Amino acid sequence: MNFKNQAYEDLVRDLINDAFYIDSRSNRGKISTIRQYAEVVIRKLLDLPNNKKVTLGDYEIIKKLKIVSSNNKLLMKAVKKLQEIGNKCTHTQNPYPISEENVSDAINELFNLYASIFVIYFQKYKFGSNNEVTSAFSILPPIIRYIVLDNLYKDDKKNLLIIDKLSLVLLKAFDKESALKWVEDRKDELSNTLPYTQEGITEIESSHRKLCADAVVANAPESMYNLCLERLEEVSSIIDKQGLLYNNFEQAKPLYIEKGILSNDSQEHRDFNSIMEFVYLGRKAEENEKLENLHLYNITV
Repeated sequence: MNFKNQAYEDLVRDLINDAFYIDSRSNRGKISTIRQYAEVVIRKLLDLPNNKKVTLGDYEIIKKLKIVSSNNKLLMKAVKKLQEIGNKCTHTQNPYPISEENVSDAINELFNLYASIFVIYFQKYKFGSNNEVTSAFSILPPIIRYIVLDNLYKDDKKNLLIIDKLSLVLLKAFDKESALKWVEDRKDELSNTLPYTQEGITEIESSHRKLCADAVVANAPESMYNLCLERLEEVSSIIDKQGLLYNNFEQAKPLYIEKGILSNDSQEHRDFNSIMEFVYLGRKAEENEKLENLHLYNITV
């Protein structure tokens, strides 16, 4: 591995601080810093050493990004957009004011870059195939999880866990109305999808006998459509009573430190740990009293 998180720790801390934690910083300065940080994210994506020059618009960099991501539209659009927004803030032929909306656009594209790292990871290791990874993945801000799962769903619409997690994270990242609309828009498709795989039932039969497997099927909702609706009502009720457990990197970081670092006993875990360490690098941990009531939440959603 050429890219070392630790080698960029000081730089990333400074960039994150200047972009997100200094209220007095100008919008132009914030966007210039986000663009600079985006170049570090690209280094991570491409596993580049620190002696390799990286700029967002470089032809060779764009070419490598297309190859490593199988020309992922989310990633390529984010890089292009960040270059365009960044150019407005670094080139002197644009003397016009930089708005809060411009900053929000830059942050959104930065989040798309973050998400692209996870998308590429899950192209290698199928989402849901490792329970520990799936659980640790939930210790990301809802908006990041939404972008990742939405992207994965487009290429794997039969993955039951993606369907379940995506419908629920819409609730957390946006609202109940958005989540219900997503489910209703796919009612026909989801109504024809069973909430369990035949492979899973066969595994239960071999481990716990057919009677147990029959009980699982009998007690399961009729379809993924029904399951999504049931789960949305359940989780929505928890959020109404308790509020969101965390909504950004800062609120989630204490939980990441406590529960989000996996054992290094496999390459799959090492790769995931490296990504999670990187996206939390430089983020300040906020005190989060809700973590004390963690047992009241389903953190795997």
